[in-house]
Amino acid sequence: MINTTLTQIKYGIIHWYKWRVLTKMTQNTLQFLMVEDDADLAVLYTIILSRNGYQVTTASDAETALKQLAIAPVDVMLTDWNLPVMKGDELITIAKAEYPNIKTILFSNHVHIDQAGIACGADAWFRKMDGRNALLELISDIVKSPATTE
Repeated sequence: MINTTLTQIKYGIIHWYKWRVLTKMTQNTLQFLMVEDDADLAVLYTIILSRNGYQVTTASDAETALKQLAIAPVDVMLTDWNLPVMKGDELITIAKAEYPNIKTILFSNHVHIDQAGIACGADAWFRKMDGRNALLELISDIVKSPATTE
């Protein structure tokens, strides 16, 4: 009985250790700020990013996002274009001025999101309807590219 219990404990520890090593290998250290006023979409994007190993905090508006950036700067900020009070492109302009190394993604279902992204200096833009895989590929591309400083 004792040998069986010890064997089960040993087996459990070995599997826990293997799981922990694999988890650390797949975890990213990149910090993301998701700015989305639609609570359901914010949760959805947070789940997608978290499942891919990214650390995610959220903000429901631009003012909250700027306060969070002042407390704890992030590597990547994803922001919806159509936010209340301050639009996402204006948020990106301010964030880039304050934190030049931050990577930014502007997203919306608006057909001309690319023009807004170019105008505000976003590193990338994304149409929500393009799907999860397109978003993850876009993120992978921009985090690989070197930071631009002026």
